[in-house]
Amino acid sequence: MKRKRSCSETGSTSNGTSQVQFDVFLSFRGPDTRANFTDYLYHALLDKGIHVFIDKKGIDIGEEIGPEIFQAIDNSKICIPIFSRGYASSSWCLRELEHMVECRKTKELEVMPIFYDVEPSDVKLETKVYRDALTLHEQTRGVEIVQRWAAALKEVTGIKGWDTKNIGQGELTRLTARKVLVKLKVSSVHLSDYLVGIDQSVDEVIDLLSVESKDIRLVGICGIGGIGKTTLTKLIYYKLSINFENCCLLLDIRQASESASFGLLNLQRQLVHDILGDKRIKVSSIDQGKNLIEQRFSRKKVLIFLDDANHRGQLMALAAKKEWFGLGSRILVTT
Repeated sequence: MKRKRSCSETGSTSNGTSQVQFDVFLSFRGPDTRANFTDYLYHALLDKGIHVFIDKKGIDIGEEIGPEIFQAIDNSKICIPIFSRGYASSSWCLRELEHMVECRKTKELEVMPIFYDVEPSDVKLETKVYRDALTLHEQTRGVEIVQRWAAALKEVTGIKGWDTKNIGQGELTRLTARKVLVKLKVSSVHLSDYLVGIDQSVDEVIDLLSVESKDIRLVGICGIGGIGKTTLTKLIYYKLSINFENCCLLLDIRQASESASFGLLNLQRQLVHDILGDKRIKVSSIDQGKNLIEQRFSRKKVLIFLDDANHRGQLMALAAKKEWFGLGSRILVTT
């Protein structure tokens, strides 16, 4: 039996070979979480437009994990292992985890662990919960393989993750989906490999933004074209966005506004979709967009960067007043 995958995109071609690219790979033990937490998380991710690899059928007793599973991990940007009580009893889950840890070292794969009904100490093998399961695996898999699995379990506990101990499953799935969305946005920002003498400018603007402060701040960067404002903006966004659940980077506002009849409206749509995380929201006019931003953003702590604005009307449509945004919000405009 081949493992069945579920994904919301058909795939892309790389080097002549058709390969499906995934945003997220979910690793879990089916009997523990398939019909509850994993299902909730899967649909929360889909609702954000995130492409997810998830096994829909499981594996029969005695079957081995197929190479397509390792390929799915290779082709994913983020892997989320969901550690349940029975996770370590599955050699399948442990092989997935081992491969994730390898890819994290060699391909900069992001791993975001969730401790469903276990403690990090259990996964770290400081208790019998997972330790006993590994002892049983030694009888069929051998000591060397099990030692690799143990090392992977211990390593992943060093990554900051979530647990369900002090938070409801619904809220946790929502927070996880939002965090994944932010990470995907950040990873899509292209940064030049060779940047000389920019660190001081980055630090100065970050100091002005002061994300620890609870007030609302709008900061402007003004200068002639070609001096590096956009590069500076990308770097600051890359550094700060991890601190915000709701963030958006709008590049080339001047060009986008002038090159299409609905350019400014499309920018509003992107801003609304990025901050609210829902592409199903319709924005049919500039005035409706203003009202939506004012009504829906006013209780959210947002990070919004507006790059290359050159007209007052653009700011009026995207960030007219500080009162449109929640406490702790930061808006940066370059012009």
